[in-house]
Amino acid sequence: MTTESVADTEKTADALVGRLFEASVGMFDVMSVYLGDQLGLYRALHESGPATSSELAARAGIDQRYAREWLEQQAATGLLEVDDVSAGAEDRRYQLPGAYVEPLLDPDSPYSIAPLGRSLVACAKVIPQLMEAYRTGGGVAWSDYGADMIESQGDFNRPWLVGSFGTELLPAIPAINRRLVEDPPARIADVACGVGWASIAMARAYPNVRVDGFDLDESSIELARRNAAEAGLGERVTFQVRDVAEAEAGQYDLAVIIEALHDMTQPVDVLRSVRRMLRPGGIALIADEKTEDAFTAPASEMERIYYGFSIFTCLPAAMTERPTAATGTLMRAGMMARLGSEAGFQRVERLDEPELDMLRFYRLTP
Repeated sequence: MTTESVADTEKTADALVGRLFEASVGMFDVMSVYLGDQLGLYRALHESGPATSSELAARAGIDQRYAREWLEQQAATGLLEVDDVSAGAEDRRYQLPGAYVEPLLDPDSPYSIAPLGRSLVACAKVIPQLMEAYRTGGGVAWSDYGADMIESQGDFNRPWLVGSFGTELLPAIPAINRRLVEDPPARIADVACGVGWASIAMARAYPNVRVDGFDLDESSIELARRNAAEAGLGERVTFQVRDVAEAEAGQYDLAVIIEALHDMTQPVDVLRSVRRMLRPGGIALIADEKTEDAFTAPASEMERIYYGFSIFTCLPAAMTERPTAATGTLMRAGMMARLGSEAGFQRVERLDEPELDMLRFYRLTP
């Protein structure tokens, strides 16, 4: 992902129209990828090879005419290859380029991009509720976005959590790594655990630890339990639909919150609960958006996508309860320091290493 800004864009009517037209083409690409992902069209092409529209329709169980139009659009936009553009519409065969298999079909790949499409489509589904929220100051609950948003959020972080969180990132933080390999076995709290990938990654990497995941969303917890069972970690990883304010005090050596603090209506209260859960010498590790230190405009593409999620998802979700901190997606380092201090942590450290493309770590100590 590039981080170019729009600062040098020529401010003319033609430039704006061109920019929004190009963005509209991209939006249609994203939505067409959503269809291919959710209907199993890419997987059918990958697993069974190139196909005509009738062959793809039979494999995926969809209408042949829709299959043909989708295949033509995908080839026209460059996502699929076609063997002979001059052949008849029913005879042309289409294939998925090998380089696109990981981005579209492998949820563990660092190139995985299909979850982003699911989250954007989920935003579009709630536009009527969002319009009402903007007018009234209300909110849009996570449940209104449906399974697409809940599952895509987990899948978007899945590659780095499964691939490097326990094996590279935590070992790069000596104080945390040392406690997780020591005896007696450490206990970890995964707060706002979602579908459980952080818990699973930590339990895999540190075979003696016990991980307890907490989340308020029942569907997320159900998926998390299924994921842990499939990973063979059900005995050391547990998941509960529970407010952390009700969790045991002084029982955990490490508490993690992965890309969730900015969504919370009362982040200071949650951090207070986390501090209470920690044993003496315990550490809280927070991963949140890797924002600029201060607001800038025009901004980089990374800041722009953060603001996109903020106005369509994160802020509306945080406006569903009162009182609310109404943080929005862009939780900058200064804000994190303030929230941690208000919650009673003596030290809030911004960690620029280890580094992720889109997230930043903070270490909080009581």
